[in-house]
Amino acid sequence: MERLGEHQSEGEPDPASDQSPPVVATDADSPFINLRDTGRFLDVLASLQCSLAISRRPSGVALLGVENGTPTLSACLLPRSMGMTVSGNRLAVATMHELMVFANLPSLAALYPARPNYYDAIFVPRMTYYTGDLDLHDMVFDKQIVLAVNTRYSCISVIDGYFNFTPIWQPPFVKEFGPDDRCHLNGMAYHDGKVRYATALGQTSTPFGWRAGMASDGIVMEVPSGRIVASGLSMPHSPRLIDGRLYVLEGGRGQVLEIDVHSGARRVVATLPGFVHGLAEYRGVMFVGLSKLRDKRGPQGLPIESGADALVAGVAALDSRSGEVLGIMEFFNGVDEVFDVQVLPNILRAEILSPREWAETPSIATMKGGFWQTRPREEDESQAGEG
Repeated sequence: MERLGEHQSEGEPDPASDQSPPVVATDADSPFINLRDTGRFLDVLASLQCSLAISRRPSGVALLGVENGTPTLSACLLPRSMGMTVSGNRLAVATMHELMVFANLPSLAALYPARPNYYDAIFVPRMTYYTGDLDLHDMVFDKQIVLAVNTRYSCISVIDGYFNFTPIWQPPFVKEFGPDDRCHLNGMAYHDGKVRYATALGQTSTPFGWRAGMASDGIVMEVPSGRIVASGLSMPHSPRLIDGRLYVLEGGRGQVLEIDVHSGARRVVATLPGFVHGLAEYRGVMFVGLSKLRDKRGPQGLPIESGADALVAGVAALDSRSGEVLGIMEFFNGVDEVFDVQVLPNILRAEILSPREWAETPSIATMKGGFWQTRPREEDESQAGEG
């Protein structure tokens, strides 16, 4: 579990310009994470009475809230965490070869032995689907199943445990089926029980054919027709229908766009200081994930690369109507990329346990109540005597 480091508000020294090494915890597995609120981000989060689940790299999930003006942060390590979705007390997270479903146990949160009388929510592993390497991006709970954008197989899939996945839609221009990422299908807008729109980085049907034009050939499609709503986008992600309007993140430009679903006309809602990936809306506020570019890939020809200002990793809060940037929570260490953002309503102080952490102190939840299993079975047997 990671810990929160020193929080800085706007106007304090910028750690990014400080040559001193970052502050870390004594436990190498639990580094401090330094944050800075460049605006009213914490005030917004506090007024909404919610927390955020953030899928990030280096890999893992962080839960960010605020209490008395101070951020609260808990995190766990997971193998290559990617897309997420939230429904009620369920949180699903895609990893390298699995789709993990966590359950929030509010009745046990305050009883958590490691920190009693503090948490108002605690997410523990409940179910794992062994999917294989699907490169899952946008996901959504559809009642008891998960719908997921299966990027590696160029389709939208059902994850329900009967097969590794069941494909239910793919772009009509994709003519083959296989694990060769033909168009980098990556996002879907789900509304009123149906997938309405999807994004891809190219209208291509050859293995990894999208790479050649990924800086400028991105598209938005209508589902199920496959009609091209908009084209010529630079790495579009995270399409969402909000108040009847279609919003799309244009990662290669660091912009939030509103797109007319009939004409394809686009309006720039906001330009942000990062590669944008992951969009969630709650009560009139958009939360947008921001990432630095991956140095190991080198220049990709993206418009955002020519900007004079350094890109940041963090989450931006925007007014959904005006596009005003209300604040940005920047991560100065421990996070290079934000892959997805989800809202956790009515939660202020949340914890999340990885499977390894849960196995060390298992939670037992039943219809008759629950408890934390704090004593090893061997200890119970030794006290009972041999029989």
